[in-house]
Amino acid sequence: MEISLTISDSASETNSRPNSKGLGDLNNRFQQLRERKAHQKKPEPLAAFPNWPAGMRGTPNACLRSALFAGIQGNERIAYKKRTLLAAVDGVEVRYLGIQLNQSDLDVWMHIVHLSQQQLPGFSITFSAHSLLRALGKSTGKSQHEWLKESMARLGGAFVEMTFHGRDSFGEKGFLRYYRDEVSHRYVVELTQSMLRLFEDGYTHVEFEQRQKLRKQPLALWLHGFLASHAAPYPLRIATIHRLSGSGAKTHRDFKYRLHRALEALIRIKAIESFEFDQDAVKIKKLPTPSQQRHIFKTHIDGQ
Repeated sequence: MEISLTISDSASETNSRPNSKGLGDLNNRFQQLRERKAHQKKPEPLAAFPNWPAGMRGTPNACLRSALFAGIQGNERIAYKKRTLLAAVDGVEVRYLGIQLNQSDLDVWMHIVHLSQQQLPGFSITFSAHSLLRALGKSTGKSQHEWLKESMARLGGAFVEMTFHGRDSFGEKGFLRYYRDEVSHRYVVELTQSMLRLFEDGYTHVEFEQRQKLRKQPLALWLHGFLASHAAPYPLRIATIHRLSGSGAKTHRDFKYRLHRALEALIRIKAIESFEFDQDAVKIKKLPTPSQQRHIFKTHIDGQ
């Protein structure tokens, strides 16, 4: 059936002219916006994915040297209801909106990034919930599957804005996007490009086996990553560690007690050699890795 509409009323013809002009203006403005958007700076995809040994987990320094993945228990999480500046080392600004992330969320993201090593940037990966839980040293019951769902939701829903050295800022919703088959419990995951670009500002090889021995010790896990990202740790103020780790400890005395226990745990797994409290600071001694030893030697030679 053909339907036609004919407007012969002169008033209608008169009224249609301003609408047509308005529509033309709107189209022009839309075209201008499209052209402007086409010239906006966008993060380029990684040309190649970083590589590291099987026993390591490559992690951007911005994730290890800030409170983005806090050293807290799950029941200490808070919700950032507005874009909030988190503690970070000099040169990096991290603003965050969403449910607070912790070290268990970092474990999940680190392992998914590790699985992505063999994939070209921009391609998705697939894995079973069972295999990921086992890889993280967890059991595979219903509660653990629910824990993984919650962690994936936090990683997918977090809004992160990073600024490096006061020059370039980028914002991204989510460290990853995913699809889950509720029958097979398999995930298809795509890592977001902006978060992957954190590797370009420097990253660290974190020893996975050592990290596994620190499960359920969130401050020790945070310290493990932070210290791994430094070739030769310098004396640190206790208040600085408190701030950078995002700790939920309410008092200096409480945090110092937690810090002492965390450092003892690092000695037990041979991640550090010793530590010593000196008033409001702590001195930590560790053996640098071969690559860190080369870095220290090069820095020493260049400084002469």
